[in-house]
Amino acid sequence: MPALRGPGLLADDFYLLSHDSVTGEPLLTERVSGLGLAGALLAELAAHHRIDLAGGVVVVIDRSPPPDALARRMLGLVQSEHHLLRDWLEFFARTAVDDVAARLAHLGVLGRRRSRRPWRESRWVPIHANSAALPAATLCTKLIRGEHLGAHDAVLAGLTTATGLDQQVLWEVRTVAPSARHNLDTAVGKLDRCTRTILSQTEAAVGATISSHRA
Repeated sequence: MPALRGPGLLADDFYLLSHDSVTGEPLLTERVSGLGLAGALLAELAAHHRIDLAGGVVVVIDRSPPPDALARRMLGLVQSEHHLLRDWLEFFARTAVDDVAARLAHLGVLGRRRSRRPWRESRWVPIHANSAALPAATLCTKLIRGEHLGAHDAVLAGLTTATGLDQQVLWEVRTVAPSARHNLDTAVGKLDRCTRTILSQTEAAVGATISSHRA
């Protein structure tokens, strides 16, 4: 199975975190999952120094095509129009779940499973459950042990918190290692300004979505 970790694969890891490692069932609503994945995809571009922020607007600082096809398509869209970060989050959230699932399928991580019930659509299911559970297991282990969090893990944990996924994925961490949240906040605080803003704007967009459904 291909490696799942490292800069440029944040959205892949977040997708696996936000879906059951055996059944492929989503742990978040489609809207919240889309926002989290959109944030992850934009953070990938920031990690590769392709985008930055200028007055809240996403700007391209390096036009050289990224190696990943999905990242190339996103960069092309951002390059063609100038919009606020929040607007891009909302835009990419519409297709992010399907886009990242297709990327993972291309890597051989996910496969289609037909539903036994004719009124339900087929869904993406991890081909190897243990491998699909690896991002969550690795992140939890590092947080519990108080290990150093690199940028990849810090962003992944930040997105987990921003979307409320931590309530399901990091419950053991909160129980075993109460100081883990402080360590996480410290790691997030060391990220570059663009990435920190992506995390905060993702959290704000998720909050607005939840509030609108409660109204």
